[in-house]
Amino acid sequence: MFLGLIVAFLALSVIVFVHEFSHLVVAKWSSMYAPVFSIGFGPKLFTFFKWGETEFRISAIPFGGYCEIKGMDPEQMKGEEDEFYSKNFFLKTAVAFAGPFANFTLGFLIFLSVLLFNGVEVTPTTTIREANTASNLLPNDRIIEINGKEVSNWYEITEKIQKNSKISLIRDSKETEITVDSLNIDSLIPFRPPVVGNVYKNLPADKAGIKKGNRILKIQNKSINSWDDITSSIHPAAEETLSIVFLSEGDTIKTRIVPEKQKSMEGDSIVNIGAIGIESPTTKITIGAAQAFSFAWEQSWHTALLIYRTFSWLFQRKVSPRNLAGAVGIVMYTKKFMELGFIRLLMFIALITINLAVLNLIPIPPLDGFHIVMSLATFTSKKPPPKTLLKIVQTIGTIIFLSLMILTVLNDIIRLIQGKI
Repeated sequence: MFLGLIVAFLALSVIVFVHEFSHLVVAKWSSMYAPVFSIGFGPKLFTFFKWGETEFRISAIPFGGYCEIKGMDPEQMKGEEDEFYSKNFFLKTAVAFAGPFANFTLGFLIFLSVLLFNGVEVTPTTTIREANTASNLLPNDRIIEINGKEVSNWYEITEKIQKNSKISLIRDSKETEITVDSLNIDSLIPFRPPVVGNVYKNLPADKAGIKKGNRILKIQNKSINSWDDITSSIHPAAEETLSIVFLSEGDTIKTRIVPEKQKSMEGDSIVNIGAIGIESPTTKITIGAAQAFSFAWEQSWHTALLIYRTFSWLFQRKVSPRNLAGAVGIVMYTKKFMELGFIRLLMFIALITINLAVLNLIPIPPLDGFHIVMSLATFTSKKPPPKTLLKIVQTIGTIIFLSLMILTVLNDIIRLIQGKI
């Protein structure tokens, strides 16, 4: 717990520093007066640097931080030239948008670095489970070569195969060659054997003694022939007792297991599924810079969209506010991802920083999205919005924001008591 707290504090400090420092740099470039740059909230503990008029400080409450820019607080508005709301629309928007943009960029760079230096995990099979019915590729075909080049995993197949590709494959135990006559790559699904690749610590499979390399033979007396048979048996059985037979080092072992209830996304809905904490086997391969850039961008963009969709689901009541997590939840999840290894921890930090980028674009005070909207409202004039209006809106927004923070902390405490994080 203590180590998770330290790592979470360091990660959040870096994320907040990047966010607030970006605000500061663009504010100074825009000739705005910025007296304070703080890591943390509350009373000042000490000053550690000075840049022009800006005092860099560490404050008492460690989670979060801020960059104070003159005139963003209605109480400071005097109409002076170096105030935030005295600048034109483009400068105000640039300053407000700088923080979210920097956090999104940080998340993208983390994803990119992981892909470049660690590679990507892919399915280590070349056997087809399902194919387009119009194609002459068939289920259970094992692809050996595509256009004379050997393939050893599913990623290589998806990268190389196309219509009119010449394929060498094993079909019905015989080697044959075909030319692909029709292809829908999205309908081409790999066959994954029912072999355990990764087992997460302290989850049902680990507690039941299932280990990496074990083969699942039966679930509820039903024969298991593929990984999809495993998921179709476990996902609908959250919090139900299941009998499982598996093969471990030549021994056939029978045990009982209770899948945990977890949230999962299916289309535009969040559903409950059963999970026991296992993954199918993967193999790691290296990819080029262009592919890494493309994958990192796709991962970053999908992460941002998922966060916005989650808020949409909250308003549509597809997701309960009780599922929101706060600072305590971040610490606990940091500890969990530390147990999964350094790479998984980095991916989690990337998710958090993109999360912060998206959340800050919500148009309620004191978030950056509010200042972007107010800048747009005063687009045609350098005059600041009415001070009284700003005070009212900021007071209401701050109450909403603090209420959400309190809700997330209460959610975290309840989950801790229930042992769910």
